Amino acid sequence: MWDVLIAGAGPAGAVAARVLARAGRRVLLIDDSRPDLPKVGDSLPGAARPILQNLDALTVLESGSHLPCYGNISLWGAERPVVNDFIHDPNGSGWHLDRVRFDGELQAAARSAGAVSWKDRVKSVTGTGETWRVRLKEREVVCQWLIDATGRAAGIAQSLGATRHRDLPLFAAYRWLVASDEDTETRTAIEAVPDGWWYTARLPGQTRVVIFHTDEREITRIRRDPGCWDAELDNTRYIRHCLCRERDSVPIHFREAGGGYLDRVVGSRWLATGDAALSFDPISSRGIFNALYTGMKAGEAVHAALTGDFSALDVYGERLKTVRATYRNHLDFIYRAENRWIDRPFWADRQSTFP
Repeated sequence: MWDVLIAGAGPAGAVAARVLARAGRRVLLIDDSRPDLPKVGDSLPGAARPILQNLDALTVLESGSHLPCYGNISLWGAERPVVNDFIHDPNGSGWHLDRVRFDGELQAAARSAGAVSWKDRVKSVTGTGETWRVRLKEREVVCQWLIDATGRAAGIAQSLGATRHRDLPLFAAYRWLVASDEDTETRTAIEAVPDGWWYTARLPGQTRVVIFHTDEREITRIRRDPGCWDAELDNTRYIRHCLCRERDSVPIHFREAGGGYLDRVVGSRWLATGDAALSFDPISSRGIFNALYTGMKAGEAVHAALTGDFSALDVYGERLKTVRATYRNHLDFIYRAENRWIDRPFWADRQSTFP
């Protein structure tokens, strides 16, 4: 029997697995990711450095596979670019990640601590007294605790009665483009436009990601006519100048990107972490950082519960409520700072106080 089964082997699940395995727990990490599907989420702030140091896992960022991020450039609420240099951040520069490699390195760190990783998928869970019976694709296992790290789907938590609430709808239409040899910009860039905002960053592997964040109306238009994406990009003041290669043959990908939360993140012998518990609007730049932080705290809370200290679960739940409240206040401040197009639906929706 496993002490803990963790569904989802992204950053939150892998970190929780490492914490628990280092504490001597028998941990099964279920990885149901598809390698053929690209991953969005490539920015990690320097604030993640203390977390990884605490986990004795900072080497995942020192392999040379990731690029440093020395700051950001923004056209937000102003006509001219504003530069924020990370040299003033006490935690130092951030990183532009190779997400596939980063996730793989965190999973390897979990295995090196003693966790077992299976490529599988959770089909159903059934409580049986003090244990869970977990049905995978072709087998069944028994565990004492479940951690839901399945991302925004929060499949396990919702199957056990939790409800996921969504914030204002936000969608992302994005491309990975081949960067030119002259592209040496190490900073991220964001630019507000009448119907949303753009993001771009230079990634490892001669790649640049370019993302348009907008509402459902604009996304529907782009799905019907991909040329609308190019037209929107060509109307930017700054970001269009970052791109030096043709993009006509590069497909556009789409995903839901708005924030959200579970009404409860802890239940009887289960707990949710990462995006399954809290997901953030990407303008906050906290998605992967939140996954690392909540994954670490989830592992600590479950370990404490297994020793008989159930108060740690209440602390975890309250901690996530605080994170959520701080994020919402910050997000409200960011969107209110852009008031040039408050007559447009995207920005009008974001001028009122968020729930």
